[in-house]
Amino acid sequence: MQETTINHARLAEVDLNLLVALDAISSSGGVTKAASKLRINQSSLSHQLGRLRELFGDELFVRNGAGMSPTPRGATIVKTASEILRHIDRDLLNAIAFSPAETNRVFKLGIPDYLESVLVPPLARFCLEAAPHARLELHSLEHQKATDMLDRGEIDVAVGNVSEGGLVHKRKVLFDDNYVCLHSLALLEKVPSITFETYFELPHVAVDLKEKACRLVDDTLEQKKLSRKIVVSTPHAHALPALLESLAAIATVPRLFGRSAAKAHGLAVSPLPFPVAPFQISVVWHASSHVDPGMIWFRGAIADVARSLP
Repeated sequence: MQETTINHARLAEVDLNLLVALDAISSSGGVTKAASKLRINQSSLSHQLGRLRELFGDELFVRNGAGMSPTPRGATIVKTASEILRHIDRDLLNAIAFSPAETNRVFKLGIPDYLESVLVPPLARFCLEAAPHARLELHSLEHQKATDMLDRGEIDVAVGNVSEGGLVHKRKVLFDDNYVCLHSLALLEKVPSITFETYFELPHVAVDLKEKACRLVDDTLEQKKLSRKIVVSTPHAHALPALLESLAAIATVPRLFGRSAAKAHGLAVSPLPFPVAPFQISVVWHASSHVDPGMIWFRGAIADVARSLP
């Protein structure tokens, strides 16, 4: 097949920064947020948008409430521009030899909040020491949205109970986890141990970890036609310690999170009084970054930190 000849003269007239501006406006939903992301003033970005509209002969974006939405042609152009920029970023710029000590890259990690409190502190210390000029950017992660976030370039790596993915996703298991009971030390003065009977007698604080593994306990109980007496439910794992300190209740949480919370907040951990299948915590990434030297280093750092967890 004959290759299409590149019109270098025409391409030389196009400012690559315009494509960057186009992608930023699309991903941010408006000029104000996009200007902040690009670290330029709003008037400069508005001027670039005007040049883009003149270049393509289309409005590209129209106002939609408080934000902006792409026109049909704008959406097509944005999709193509985003692919071009991703190739430039990952295939050209990242082909430069990677040095952790010198890099100023931003590493975008998607992670659920309960794992954030366990994995991120040692990971941040490692990155600060090995790559002092880099930045670790955290994004809240739900397992159902992990691969979509990777596909859109919102995150570089996802860590969690993520097993699904297509041919464009890579996955490596970091460790197996299971469940324990987290509660206050004072509770043991009322209940000597968490037995099968006391587990169902005690009130529970439930946390929705936004992970499919969080259904393992309830699914196991439903099969036995049993249920917990839930008095408080929260989507925030970090709210558990304060709740458990003030309530004579228990929470069923992943083992690593339970141990970390118990150590940090003076709580106690007891074994779950019935068997539940363990679940895997994995690191997942887009295949387009598989051979990126910086991403190889970052994924290796995550794996090293995960291996060091108690």
